[in-house]
Amino acid sequence: MEGAAKTRAEAARRGGKLPSPWTPAVLELLKDWRARAATTSSQHYRLASSLARLNIRFGIPVVVLTTFVGTSVFATLQTDVHVGLRIGLGLISVLAAVLASLQTFLRFGERAEKHRASAELWAALRREIDEMLALHPTYLASRGDPKQYLDDLRRRMDEIAQQSPELGEHGVWRARRRYDEPSREAASREHLAPPPEPRGVEEQAQRPQPEG
Repeated sequence: MEGAAKTRAEAARRGGKLPSPWTPAVLELLKDWRARAATTSSQHYRLASSLARLNIRFGIPVVVLTTFVGTSVFATLQTDVHVGLRIGLGLISVLAAVLASLQTFLRFGERAEKHRASAELWAALRREIDEMLALHPTYLASRGDPKQYLDDLRRRMDEIAQQSPELGEHGVWRARRRYDEPSREAASREHLAPPPEPRGVEEQAQRPQPEG
């Protein structure tokens, strides 16, 4: 604290400006957290859509089969109904009951809603970080020490991560791959060799000019 006060006093005495505490390292950390939030949000959206489709795939057959069985019960009330028809209706009713039980046990709709809510939270966090990164550096400097904002942001990220449903091994692998792709592309761009100069230009430069 005393060192910081001396630095401010020295800068005020000289009429200079203090360097912004929002250093490139802080901005790189925000970009890293932004990429993590964006990747996690997209994976939760993907799982929510997948679970919603599974809920529809299980729900439609259950409705069709139960409706068919319910309307066919009246046909079995007759005395001359074929035994095969009764067995078929019994099997269809059992299949409808199994599908309905699986739909209830696997909770596709409930899980899809939880993943969708988590995706919205991560997306809101990403938009907030995008806004901070888009602000002018002078505005960021006016906010003072970035540690308070980073601590609050990290705390909210931890809370969202604890409340979010698990992505599963496949989802985590996809998220990690998507998160690593930008860093690999940036590293490959840094290690690219400079393009060779055109051969004609080099030969023209080395060719002796005729004396006037």
